[in-house]
Amino acid sequence: MEVTKKKLATNTELQGAVQEVFTPKFNLRLIKYAIIRINTKFNIKYDLNRGFRGIMVEDMISELMLSFVKNDGGRNWNKSEFPDFAEQVISSLDSQISNTIKKELEKTALSNTNIEDCKISAEDNGDYDELLELSLKFLEEKGASDEELLLFEPYIVHEMKRSDIAKENGITEQEATNIKKRLVRRLPALKEMIKNIK
Repeated sequence: MEVTKKKLATNTELQGAVQEVFTPKFNLRLIKYAIIRINTKFNIKYDLNRGFRGIMVEDMISELMLSFVKNDGGRNWNKSEFPDFAEQVISSLDSQISNTIKKELEKTALSNTNIEDCKISAEDNGDYDELLELSLKFLEEKGASDEELLLFEPYIVHEMKRSDIAKENGITEQEATNIKKRLVRRLPALKEMIKNIK
């Protein structure tokens, strides 16, 4: 039985295909596809304003397109399997989404804090702002510091990285860790309060 040899595009073909296919209309198609894929494959409702843990589908798509034009170690176009380059992009986007989400979920699994059960989620209701306001008020009443109140949403709700939190707020990573520990200790009581108002 003869095995069909994989036909890869030349650099020139690949560069031309990227320029031709990557139009605003195609970009919109990729965004819609990615949001649906995240929902159906991973059962995650994508937040149009916040993305998935701060990662926007536009960033995934941009990273994907750059990987096709990298000179060294980038993606190629398998013309045997995908005669239409647009289909190659969509197949590669599947891989990009899977890798990104699995990587983020692994970070959570490796975390030694059990925040998942106490998270505030805007997925199932439109009361996110109200819930956040009530949570901040509750934390303040329980003696949370200004730093804890300021960092609660980005650090606990949106799960920003410790290094990013430290950089954005002009504090050390150790200070960020200490604030998170204090917040985590308050989460069981907060979770109970949220359960009672739902």
